[in-house]
Amino acid sequence: MVIFITMTKKESLYRLIKECISELMSESIKIIPLDQFIKTSGVGVEEATDMSTQRPHTTELPSDDLSSNPTTTKLELKGLVGQDNTWGDYEKGYADGELVKIQGNKPVTYDEDSEEYKRGYMKGYDESECLTEADMLGATTRNLPPDEMQAYLDRIKSDEKLATDKYKMPFVHGSNIEIKDESDKSFDLAKLKSAITTRPEKLLKQNEKIIHSIGDSTIYFNIGLPALKGLAVNEKTGEFVVVDTCPGAGACKVYCYAKKGGYVQWKASSMSQTRILNFLLNDPEGFKNKLSSELKEVEAKLVRTNTKKSKKNGGDVKTTKVVIRWHDAGDFFSPDYLELAYGIARSFSQMDFYAYTKMASVSKGDKPSNFKINFSGGSTPDQEKQIDFTTTKHSTVVPREVFDDLVVKDEKGKAIRKDGKIQFEGSNLNMLKKRMSVKYRIPKDSIITYDEMMNIPEGSSQKYNVIVRPGDGDNSANRSDVLGTYLFIH
Repeated sequence: MVIFITMTKKESLYRLIKECISELMSESIKIIPLDQFIKTSGVGVEEATDMSTQRPHTTELPSDDLSSNPTTTKLELKGLVGQDNTWGDYEKGYADGELVKIQGNKPVTYDEDSEEYKRGYMKGYDESECLTEADMLGATTRNLPPDEMQAYLDRIKSDEKLATDKYKMPFVHGSNIEIKDESDKSFDLAKLKSAITTRPEKLLKQNEKIIHSIGDSTIYFNIGLPALKGLAVNEKTGEFVVVDTCPGAGACKVYCYAKKGGYVQWKASSMSQTRILNFLLNDPEGFKNKLSSELKEVEAKLVRTNTKKSKKNGGDVKTTKVVIRWHDAGDFFSPDYLELAYGIARSFSQMDFYAYTKMASVSKGDKPSNFKINFSGGSTPDQEKQIDFTTTKHSTVVPREVFDDLVVKDEKGKAIRKDGKIQFEGSNLNMLKKRMSVKYRIPKDSIITYDEMMNIPEGSSQKYNVIVRPGDGDNSANRSDVLGTYLFIH
């Protein structure tokens, strides 16, 4: 708990107040004289005085609801203001005499025993869906009571999900749901918990093909979580929880590729991601150790392979680089999680790591030299407005109307594909670059195709904006000379 003292500057009375309050509260108290706070925080006298007297109030803010965009109530906790160097700005936080620190969009209180002070509202949710900050690696979670879980599983099995389930509930594959009692059609929640809490056999997923470019080859591995919302079990309480795995998600909720295809088609794939998330939240140290062990295996195997190739080719062998994409789905949902990922990267400095994020603070913050971050378009407006796209490495989804009429097509109007990819030729490609230059305010001569990029040795300064069609690789996200990756929508 933190308390501002404004009524006295006398040292003896200051100590007496601290001792009395500590005795009454039976807990560690941090008392800060208001003038000391003003000097250390950079906050003005008028603002600081206002913060010490404010009480909670609610205000109407725009919702992130994508269909009707109504307004919703968000609890604003008035109080401490400062700058968090690792995770965005502090928001104002003060409730019923308890100072509260807001990191990102979730409350973190100094009084861990008080559920009242842990409550806060996320944009787009009403009071009945209040999210609480849990101790699960700092993730924003919401308890999922058995009756609500039963009702949701019933909607899944009967194929009668609500329109909002896609955005507010975690994906659960129907084949992973078993009926416990045929008479009342109740589902076996204990069996589902057991499946989720089983530790994953592997954390790394290897891409099937090796990407070749000038002078070297690259082996890609992925680490993935459930997109948007994940399901986990709080292993301390035994309760199901909904986890906000993509806290910065905005318009991307509509077209998210990780909410379709193989991510949700196969029950083993969806359960694997759920187990990885659950492992990460409940045992982050175990997660880190397992991932480190798998990366050491990759490293050792690569050394053996390169040694064999070198002997076979008389000492002449191309360099093979290992690249880890952190999140083929999901995002850095907390500062603790981000630091875990960066810690791994620092331990394996000879490997390259990269990720997409919709969190401005992650994109703008300090990072290991071998970890590239791409700020991903489709985030919430409050995140995007913090980004300077002329200097920040980023990716953008290009809508179909920008390019569809320029695609090479047959007489029936069907796209002609080469190696499974749509084609742009001659003047059409030039017109495409002109359109992109105008729409995204980027120099036309900086726009190159993915194939063109792969024939250019990697430079050190960000200058290219790369057209990436469905079927192209992901190298642009991990190159130092690429500023923008423009992903043509599937």
